[in-house]
Amino acid sequence: MGIFSRVEAFLQRLFEAPAGRLGARIQPVSLAKRIERAMDTNKSFRDQGILVPNHYDLHLHPGDYAAFESYRASLEDDLAHGALAHARRERYTLIARPRVRIMADNGVPRGDIRVAANVADERGDRVRDDRPPPASSDTMVFERAGAGAAPDSARRAYLLVSTEGQPPVQFDLGGALIGIGRASDNDVIVDDPLVSRHHCQLKLQHGAYGFADLGSRNGSFVNGQAVSEIALGPGDLIQIGETTIEFQVRG
Repeated sequence: MGIFSRVEAFLQRLFEAPAGRLGARIQPVSLAKRIERAMDTNKSFRDQGILVPNHYDLHLHPGDYAAFESYRASLEDDLAHGALAHARRERYTLIARPRVRIMADNGVPRGDIRVAANVADERGDRVRDDRPPPASSDTMVFERAGAGAAPDSARRAYLLVSTEGQPPVQFDLGGALIGIGRASDNDVIVDDPLVSRHHCQLKLQHGAYGFADLGSRNGSFVNGQAVSEIALGPGDLIQIGETTIEFQVRG
C-alpha cells in the first residue's frame, strides 16, 4: 500500500471512529451522517427506481442518549427531514415518509451509533421483499391513510413548487387537507429555512381549495398580498419564504 493510500485509510478510520473514543460527544450531524450512510448502503434496485429504507432506529448508549432526551422529538423530526432531503438529492424512491427514532440501548458502547434501517409503510409495518412497493418519485408526496374519494375538481388540482429559482416540482392534490411546511409530517415538504415547520395548508371545501396560513413566522402571500385565509383559483401564486407555489387545475 502506498503512502497516500495509507494516509487515506487512516483518515477514514479517524473520521468514522465512534465519537466517544475520540473524547468528543456525539453531535446531531453525526446522527444525520449515519442515517445517510445507512440509506446509501441499504438501497435496492426495483422497477420503480432505487428503493431505500424510510425507517431508521438509532441506538445509543444511555449516556449519549441523555444528551438528546430533552429535545428528542424535534431532533427526530429534523433528522427525518434531512433523510428526505438526501433521498431527493440522490433521486431515491421512498415507500412512505422517513421516520427516525432515537433510543437508549445498554448494548451499545459509549460514543457509538448503531442504525437499524427498514422499509416500512405509513403504519410502521415492515414491507416484505415479495410485496411490491407503490410507485413514487423524487417529489416524495405521500397519500394520507384512509383518505376518502375526492371530487373530480380536487383530483384535477395540482401545485407547482419552486424553491430558490429551481425548476418547479409538481404535486398532485386530491386530499381534503394538504399540509405544507418543513416538518416531515406535511403532505408537501418544503426544504426552505424561511418556511415554518407547519407553515400553511390547503383545505377542500365544496369541491374547491382554500388557503390558510397556520400562524407562520414569516407569513404567506397570494398574488403578492399578505393573507391569512383565501379561496384559490387556477394560476394563483402562493409565496412562502423563498418558495413559490403555483396552484393549477387541469382542464
